[in-house]
Amino acid sequence: MVKKSMTQTLKKKTEKFEKELEKVRTQKAQLVDKEKKLVKDINEAKAEYIVALMSESGKTIEELERFVQIEQEAQVNQSENGGGAYVSIN
Repeated sequence: MVKKSMTQTLKKKTEKFEKELEKVRTQKAQLVDKEKKLVKDINEAKAEYIVALMSESGKTIEELERFVQIEQEAQVNQSENGGGAYVSIN
């Protein structure tokens, strides 16, 4: 009789842990979905923000493209020169 009681107790313990694990897995899936939605919402908000900045700047797309190109070239030149600013001592 004692052995049966012990096995029943252990079985209930195992079932309890399995239920808890399932609950955690469900919560995890919900959090993953929530994270994906938040990332999507952030990206949409950033896109709207960028469009608003472009509208307020009064710049044409071509002017903005030139600005980006100049900035990229400056970054490339800076990294080619060791990443720091070069100051001549003449």
